[in-house]
Amino acid sequence: MKKPFLIVLDGPMGSGKTTISEMLHKKLKYSALLSLDRFKRLVSGFKLDSMLHLELASKIGRAMIIEYLNNNVGVIVEKAFTREVYLKQFLKGLNRRAEVFIYQLHSPLELRIKRIKDRPLPYDTNKKPSLAKIKRNSKHFDEFRYKKAREFDTSKLSATKIVNEILKEIK
Repeated sequence: MKKPFLIVLDGPMGSGKTTISEMLHKKLKYSALLSLDRFKRLVSGFKLDSMLHLELASKIGRAMIIEYLNNNVGVIVEKAFTREVYLKQFLKGLNRRAEVFIYQLHSPLELRIKRIKDRPLPYDTNKKPSLAKIKRNSKHFDEFRYKKAREFDTSKLSATKIVNEILKEIK
């Protein structure tokens, strides 16, 4: 039996992870879409920058991924890992259960800031990330990102084109 797939979409805030992952999910039969950033929001009193909440979301996400893969369901994960060390730690051992594809999305900082400004507020908060947080997230991604991922510049390629490129690669 062919291994199920695990697609990881990484990138800084505003790079297009949610848009691409939702489009992929619609095109891929028998797949699960997991947004790890949304998992931390399930805990009441979560803090955006809390390492405890980030780690908890990752542990819950890994457990769900393992269960889906054990049942031959492909998984799409979207999260701003921003650091190679976090991504490698998260993926440890999952390549034995699935064919793993890692993609990084990026675009110029000014465009990402505009995208974040234009998006609706999350349901559980009344504020958007600060400019300082967006810049810090971008800096960490630029300095520490996973170097072996396939990259897409979402300012130069349409979401449809990126999704089609990913679909060609995973099938």
